[in-house]
This record gives sequence, C-alpha cells and structure tokens, in this order.
Amino acid sequence: MKMRSVKKMEMCIKMKYNKEPRDDLKPVIYIAGRFSDGGTLNNEEKWKNRNVMRYYAIQYMTRGWAVLCPIENDEWAYEDGIISYEDTLESDLAIIYRCDAIFFCPGWEKGKGTLVEYNFALENDIEIITVVAERE
Repeated sequence: MKMRSVKKMEMCIKMKYNKEPRDDLKPVIYIAGRFSDGGTLNNEEKWKNRNVMRYYAIQYMTRGWAVLCPIENDEWAYEDGIISYEDTLESDLAIIYRCDAIFFCPGWEKGKGTLVEYNFALENDIEIITVVAERE
C-alpha cells in the first residue's frame, strides 16, 4: 500500500479527533513486529526481533515520522510481571487507533499480536505499510 498523502492524513486527523491538523506536527507511525508471541519465544529470538523493530523505527524517524514502538513503550511492564500480555495488546490497539499509519516489520505474519494488530488496522481504516518508503 502507498503512504497517505498529507491532505488525506489531515482529513483523517480532523475526522478522528475533530481537530484541525497542524502543519508543524509530524505524522505518527506505529512499528509493529513479532516480538514475544505472548511469552513463547526465547530471549535470543526476542532480542533479534527487538533489533528489527528498532531498525525500522530509525528508518521512519529519519524520514520525518514520529515513531511509536511498542517494545519500548510497554513491553518492560509485561516482562516485569506488572501487566498481562492482554493488557499490552489492549494498550497497543488504543495507540494504533490514534496513529496515522502502522508499519509491519518483515516476519510479522508469524506473530500472535501482530495478526491482531493487522486486523485491527484493517477494521479501523489505519494506513498499513509493509515496505519502507523511499526518502523524498
């Protein structure tokens, strides 16, 4: 899928939040990737997946996006036993709903949470991106 045009993003912001878009704010993208599969992956796989998500977060930061990466947001609380896997997923879906787009890292199709996030994005007309856009 292609990235939304600035005009289309402005319309979405206005419709979603009943606010006028601001030219001085960056569009927001959520970086979705397979991480722990609800705690079923070993630490080596989790760190490999974390690094993949960080790589793509940097790709979008350098292209002018404001980036939200869930492993940096709430994964620590899940790993420390403060919240459940379901709590992290519910939090992530609320964040996705407020984003302009969601990027799915390679291998997302194998992830338990990313499948939920993908279907949520489809149902809520969130722009889905699976290929990093070329720099302008």
